Amino acid sequence: TLYDNRAVSARAKALPDGHYAVTLKVAARKRKADGLGNEKDVALDDWIDIGVLDADGKPLYLEKRRIAADTAEFTIDVAAKPARAGIDPLNELIDRTPRDNTVAVDVE
Repeated sequence: TLYDNRAVSARAKALPDGHYAVTLKVAARKRKADGLGNEKDVALDDWIDIGVLDADGKPLYLEKRRIAADTAEFTIDVAAKPARAGIDPLNELIDRTPRDNTVAVDVE
């Protein structure tokens, strides 16, 4: 099983209580390969980590969320300033391009 997970965008808005509301858009695809390397798309209905990281790469939020469509959007409340956010941010799944799993958070 191979994944094509990608963080599309991440925006954060500072809240009055010092927290940040992070809006994260992600894209995901799942493929199966046979013994000869032939691949085909399969239905995606998986629990995949969604995360928000601080400037040191430590998780401010990390939780498995059900992904059952090619695209998804999440709004997450975190207690500190976010730096990066994405899908499978710790690269636990076999992904073709793991570098695009997270993106920099645009803080307003």
